[in-house]
Amino acid sequence: MDTFKVKAILAVAKYKNMSRAAEEFSYTPSAFSHMISGFEEELGVKLFERNSRGVELTDAGKSLMSEFEIMLACESKIQEKARRMAVNKGQEIRIATYSSLSRNFLPEIIKSFRKKYPEVIISVKVSDHISALLDDGSADVIFGSVTAFKGNDWFEIAEDEFLAVAPGGFFGERESIEREELYSMPQIYTDDEPLRNYFEVERFSELMYFRSEDDLSVIDMVKKGMGVTVLPSLVLKGNSDGVQAIRLIPALKRTLGVAFKRGKRQDVLVLFLDHVKKYRMK
Repeated sequence: MDTFKVKAILAVAKYKNMSRAAEEFSYTPSAFSHMISGFEEELGVKLFERNSRGVELTDAGKSLMSEFEIMLACESKIQEKARRMAVNKGQEIRIATYSSLSRNFLPEIIKSFRKKYPEVIISVKVSDHISALLDDGSADVIFGSVTAFKGNDWFEIAEDEFLAVAPGGFFGERESIEREELYSMPQIYTDDEPLRNYFEVERFSELMYFRSEDDLSVIDMVKKGMGVTVLPSLVLKGNSDGVQAIRLIPALKRTLGVAFKRGKRQDVLVLFLDHVKKYRMK
């Protein structure tokens, strides 16, 4: 069905006058009236009743108006989607993030974005050194703690609380632990920046430094009774079997956000960042 004719039908219904509608389409009144009559013959129903004042919709015409409007709306959506595909085809968004965010936050974001923009290529790099990847141009956007953003443009997505983590049952029925108490316990220390400002490391009676990009390895070490540790709650999400996690007093939190650099991928990156802003970590 010719959508041009459908637009003409809607114009006649709007103005209730063939000549006024014909002007909008730069047709002579007779040629426009002939096109409308031909379309009515094509459909097999009369859409308008002609009278001395102009035209009025028939019952059949009134019934079909909403369908015609839906048809044009679909045409508009197809054209817009095709335009986006032409603009974004072959463009890539390179993401760098921590493993905890890649497991617990990014999948839903990427899945919903790909549903809207299947033509955009998305790649994800998981690393503890994400700021370097943004600075050297290896990544277009990074998801992580704001301490890694170093003055880049960014916005917040969540606050993530740190928890004290020990083998299952170690803390008994307790729901929290004072920072001072942790100094006397064997500590598996991950050396995250928030922890450096929170603890006086030299005060731990027994300390083992743990440096790895694998968040889950430290949890395994705790399970095996090698000590207690302090981890962001997001790291523990879905990985807390065999360990017990309780709150710290005073509380310690990290702010998570998204940082980005402007550049040649600006158009598609703006689409992605606007999409991310609709989400907030639960």
